[in-house]
Amino acid sequence: MKCEATGMGFDNTGYPGAFTPPIEAIIKSLITENTLHLFSGQSTIGKIRVDIEHPNATLKMNVKDFIKEETRDFDWVILDPPYAITRADVKLDGYGIKGCISSDVKFRRDLKYWLQRHASNVLWLDTCAPMIKGFHREKLWLVLPGGFYTVRVLSWLKRVSIPMELNV
Repeated sequence: MKCEATGMGFDNTGYPGAFTPPIEAIIKSLITENTLHLFSGQSTIGKIRVDIEHPNATLKMNVKDFIKEETRDFDWVILDPPYAITRADVKLDGYGIKGCISSDVKFRRDLKYWLQRHASNVLWLDTCAPMIKGFHREKLWLVLPGGFYTVRVLSWLKRVSIPMELNV
């Protein structure tokens, strides 16, 4: 596994949680046309973008409902789920879902199960570095915002096998 530290850069879009130029450049250098973007927010990356309410989404729906219904396979799945934001001064008005998925054990399990069956590669930007059975970490980017802000991790998970068991 490779690991690289990179600066986060600045979000000048006005939308909280938008990809900064360095993160967007990393993602665009890797993905192909057959890309699904979950929790897409204002991003226009990915042929199919799922977000509960943002106008840039190609499907306006809850990701929990999407993975229950979707059966197509994707070369790349990008995830930029909401983080566990606890500071009162952070503006979350633009977010349809304000809770983090890392604390929702059932959804996390369902999402990993779905990814095992439908994704070849996963790019997951979060405050943690998730691991999914049947995948290996191809690369991690430690995304450093500077100051006293929360560090993010961009994980590239690459499928190495399809697990036979349902345990994720």
